Amino acid sequence: HKSVCRVRRDEQWAELNTADLVPGDVVAVEDGMEIMCDGCVLQGEAVVDESSLTGEAKPVRKLALKDDAIPYDVAGAGKTYSVFAGTRVLQSQAQRLGSGEPETQILVMRTRTATDKGELIQRILFPTQYSFVFDEQLRVALVILLAYGGFGFAVTIWLMGHDVTSWFYGVFVISQVISPLLPAALVVGQSVAADRLRRKQIYCVDLPRIMMAGKVQVFCFDKTGTLTKEGLEFLAVQPTVPSQPIPEFGAEEADLALLSDVAQLGFASCHAVAAVGGQLIGNPVDVEQFRATGWTLQPSDEHVDTLVSPFAADGQQRVAHVLKRFEFVHARQSMSVAVQDAATGDVHVFVKGSFERLRHMAAPGSIPADYDAVAARWAREGCYVLALAHKNLGAAKEVVRLSREHMESGCSLVGLLLFRNKLKDDTAQAITELRAGDTRTVMITGDSALTAVFIARQCGMVGAAVRVVLGDMEGNGDGDGDARRLVWRDTADDRLVADNLGDIDRALSQEHTELAVTAAAFSHLVSSSAVRKLLFSIRVFARMTPLGKAECVRLHMERAVTGMCGDGGNDCGALRAAHVGLALSESEASIVSPFSSSSRSIGSCVTLLREGRAGLATSFAAYKFLINYAMTMSMLEITQFYFSVIVPQAVWILIDSFIAVGLCIAVTQAQTARTLAPSRPTARLIGSHTLASIWGQTAINYAFLFGLIGLLFAQGWFRCHEFDSRDIDTSLWWILGDNYESELISIVCLFQFVNAAAVYNFGYRYRRSWITNYSLAVLYSAFVAVISALVLANPNRFSCMFRINCGNPDVLVDLGYARPTWHITPYNSPIGHNVLPHSFRWTLWALCITNTILCLVYEKLVVLGPVGRRAKQWWATRKGDRKLKLNL
Repeated sequence: HKSVCRVRRDEQWAELNTADLVPGDVVAVEDGMEIMCDGCVLQGEAVVDESSLTGEAKPVRKLALKDDAIPYDVAGAGKTYSVFAGTRVLQSQAQRLGSGEPETQILVMRTRTATDKGELIQRILFPTQYSFVFDEQLRVALVILLAYGGFGFAVTIWLMGHDVTSWFYGVFVISQVISPLLPAALVVGQSVAADRLRRKQIYCVDLPRIMMAGKVQVFCFDKTGTLTKEGLEFLAVQPTVPSQPIPEFGAEEADLALLSDVAQLGFASCHAVAAVGGQLIGNPVDVEQFRATGWTLQPSDEHVDTLVSPFAADGQQRVAHVLKRFEFVHARQSMSVAVQDAATGDVHVFVKGSFERLRHMAAPGSIPADYDAVAARWAREGCYVLALAHKNLGAAKEVVRLSREHMESGCSLVGLLLFRNKLKDDTAQAITELRAGDTRTVMITGDSALTAVFIARQCGMVGAAVRVVLGDMEGNGDGDGDARRLVWRDTADDRLVADNLGDIDRALSQEHTELAVTAAAFSHLVSSSAVRKLLFSIRVFARMTPLGKAECVRLHMERAVTGMCGDGGNDCGALRAAHVGLALSESEASIVSPFSSSSRSIGSCVTLLREGRAGLATSFAAYKFLINYAMTMSMLEITQFYFSVIVPQAVWILIDSFIAVGLCIAVTQAQTARTLAPSRPTARLIGSHTLASIWGQTAINYAFLFGLIGLLFAQGWFRCHEFDSRDIDTSLWWILGDNYESELISIVCLFQFVNAAAVYNFGYRYRRSWITNYSLAVLYSAFVAVISALVLANPNRFSCMFRINCGNPDVLVDLGYARPTWHITPYNSPIGHNVLPHSFRWTLWALCITNTILCLVYEKLVVLGPVGRRAKQWWATRKGDRKLKLNL
């Protein structure tokens, strides 16, 4: 994409093509322009649409980079000041500069493929490679197949002689063992699953991750906007009221007009909401808070914002000007504003943040004695709790130069701001299905621990009878003997449970006990290397920053295949880090994760896992079908070479062009199971489960083929020496099939080729019943009918095309059949035919059907059924079960 923009380079403004931008350029921002680089806002403000990257349809406000001590981090606190390639400017704002320079300017930091959008395109074109047991064992499986093909090659040379023709036959054996369809079979399950996911509004930019989705053991969730609904509902404010010796909490108040003037001004101004085209944009909590006040935003060229109250006092509305704002930073869990009351000229500072953070920031004398109990009570009831503090600077000047530390110190508590956080309608059902599907669910949220525990109980992540013990850091750490230490308390009654790891281990040994930790406790556990020991006992991670979420996901990934689901906002680091990241996004390709769901439903996680498991099982079914095809084909070829015969040309065409290709495609069309099974499909190409299936089928097929050959040789009408291929040029392969040996080999192996698809089409937990795979059911029935007709029917036009149960016209007449009216190429056999007696035809057909049934029974009862499960349990008991045990 190319366009023209105004650029300052070498202290000169000029119009340049966006394709020529380089880091260090300064670009003038105009309304409606598309940004073609990653950068940061140097001055002014801009409202941009980032939906093409994150899928978030809401406009995002970008502010000028501030001169403070907080390091610029584009993935963390600096995101508020950063713009990204592919976004569109909806509105730009700035103070008048009076210098003729553009009002809003951005500094170019990354261009082309180095931008976030460039990385998205690269991720789509070149997916990230993860170490997956499926891929690791693929090389070993190919080496084994190549070795087997080499064995077949050597046997062919030995049987056929050492001429050039035998070398061609040997290479043919190798090409059949290592089928050209094998690479496609290993990935076709991914493609089929991706198409099904797309129809369910789940989009994938990295197909190999679908296979990993089939092995997810732990699924992590953000809370707000993911487990709970997008918006928060304003509930009430619980203000402080003057009292001696310290203030007390008053009654909660839902009507903000009844609050004090200071409280009204604080709740109306302490936010980062902007108005674009009559629409309020910003953090959903801030927007809900501002709407509850009833105040309005007015355009201003001299101040950050101008606010007008709806409540008329003496016939005039209150007007306030925001002079300075420090945006919310996850590391501080707070934001602050300096506001001038236009009526009095006084400057008020308001600080808003988490109730835990404000507990330590506000002046101690302004904190009610029951502050912790009241805030915890609201949190336990599932409320999103914020606190507001205030101080009056009087007629202060030079407010713009105030540092953040100076502004936010010495404030007095104003009250608590309460919001309701409601679950999505399908969250509880989705969590129940995931747990039933042997998947551990974990919450990683920036909200308070008690609110998170409440939501975890509501959605079923934590059972009603389960005790949740919260780990947090207590103490001031000021060096006066009150060092900060990790303390574990019961979330139900705040009772002390443990103050050391030994005690918490004993608490966990009791039934129905789960852990929750705050970000401070998590950091302590990480630094003390104790986090890995407790990781899979912790259900809720609270007050986590975006970087903390990513670190938490990486720790889970060390021992389990881990998924992460978030709304694509501050979860992007964790979504990128996870093996399987699902962004609840409205775009088809999200920059933050390999999967995105425009339905924004937690049910998408269940769908993703179901399709991932079905895709993995389908790929393995196609893989085993082709390996079975290779085993049967090599058996067919080595057997025919032993007898110096070759099956007829039409049989080769039927096998390679119709049976192999048609059934391989049909196997991949198996329908996904309707529910998550309490286990995951194997991902081991050479695991015991896979090998037992392949070698068991091969042994049964070998036994029936050799047994039927022996039965043929035992027949009184069979004369094995009537045809001697040593008298014929072996390069003329198409004339070596007019005999009983090649006919019987063809019939038996045709049944075995077709039956392999039915054997590996069993649903077995991850796919539906084989009968719902209509394409395979139709093809299987058709092929069985065709082959049965070839075996049982008298000589006819169709059977003569395959050189089965046919012969020279005169010979057929001598055998009692009508003279054929179609052309028959003369038989290359002294007896001139290969028509089997009726009784032997039925015996052969019955034994082939027995072969088919026995293979089906072996796969259903031994490999997939009770025999296989008991063998697995016996082995685990004897050698020890190394499978990771998870508390679901």
